[in-house]
Amino acid sequence: MKKMFLLTFLAVVLMLRIATGVRITEIFQKEVYRMSFNLVDSKVKDLKINDKYPLKNIYGKLDYKEDGKYKGYFLVKSIKEYKDIYFIELEDIKSEKIENNFLENYLQVLFNRAEEGYLYETKNLNRAILLGDNSRIKKSLQEKIRYIGLSHVFAMSGLHIGLVIAIFYLILKKIIKNKIVLEVSLILLLSLYYFSIKESPSFTRAYIMALVYLLGKLFYEKINLPKSLIISAYLSILIKPTVVFSLSFQLSYGAMVVIIYIFPYIRKINYKKIKFLDYFLFTTTIQVFLIPITVYYFNTIQFLSLISNLVVLPLASFYITINYIALFLENFYLSFLLKPIIKISYNFLIYLIDFFSKFSYLSVEYENQKLIYIYSLVIILILIHKKSLLKIKAVTNYIFNLK
Repeated sequence: MKKMFLLTFLAVVLMLRIATGVRITEIFQKEVYRMSFNLVDSKVKDLKINDKYPLKNIYGKLDYKEDGKYKGYFLVKSIKEYKDIYFIELEDIKSEKIENNFLENYLQVLFNRAEEGYLYETKNLNRAILLGDNSRIKKSLQEKIRYIGLSHVFAMSGLHIGLVIAIFYLILKKIIKNKIVLEVSLILLLSLYYFSIKESPSFTRAYIMALVYLLGKLFYEKINLPKSLIISAYLSILIKPTVVFSLSFQLSYGAMVVIIYIFPYIRKINYKKIKFLDYFLFTTTIQVFLIPITVYYFNTIQFLSLISNLVVLPLASFYITINYIALFLENFYLSFLLKPIIKISYNFLIYLIDFFSKFSYLSVEYENQKLIYIYSLVIILILIHKKSLLKIKAVTNYIFNLK
């Protein structure tokens, strides 16, 4: 009874948030609206109209303004529509720039100091992985990264949260011996970093899940990943109701559903616990079960991108980690110690991205979306069926002559 009441209450709260936070009505040319948004290279991001997130996909443009957060009244000069996507050009009527908070400014200062002496292209890639701003990465490089299936690596996600926690933990463990103080310190430092960077659905999901995990360890000593995922999704939607329509949200939560509910069954094949095979099965499982999403948005199947992931992902993870450590060291003006390693790693990473992007059939065009959904559903039903897994395991035993 209590559970039913709680679920009903949470559902009502969610519906009220969607009703009050989403704008369903159209916008019209030559009309003035109260808006708030982030401006990056004249492009409008995170748009809110009359304090509501638009349900439709709207891409805005505003010239002659420096980058930053703005709120005020803007005239819609023109509207162009293409496949349910609206492109609008704005004119400033009366607005004000919202200043960054102390944490954002401090992190930006650290970043600027740490990035002195790097090439422009290196700074832009580092800006994406450290500050969550990928708007300045060259379009050609973005396309190569997407083609070889590594978009998730260079967008703020669970990988980054995991690395941040690992770095903070290794540092704090040397200083703090009390377990409770250590975990509280981890939560505080992680939260400080989260509120210092640009908003991202995948990073928000990862942050909330990490927060629930750490709080669970702190108070209950028992962690439930499915519940953490549900809480994370619920809070993400409360924060921004339209986030459910974003590609980042769907990919990040889709991947987590696969990791929690599907991968444990697949992992049983590797009962000898060979690390490389475990890693191979992990990346393969996620990619296979996210095929419907990539087909829906890009009309492509990243068929052989698993190969590029196996080779490039470890180096990319190392590159991100070393940049995080350098950013931390810049608190003490010591990031220069890692600059040679970062420069060499960057050049090697770009070389591998260029190398794999030249391969044919890493991504294959495929437009029959219905067939892909049916295929994915069949695969899910097969893989979660224990008898099927036992058969797969038996075949594996026979091939490798395992007992």
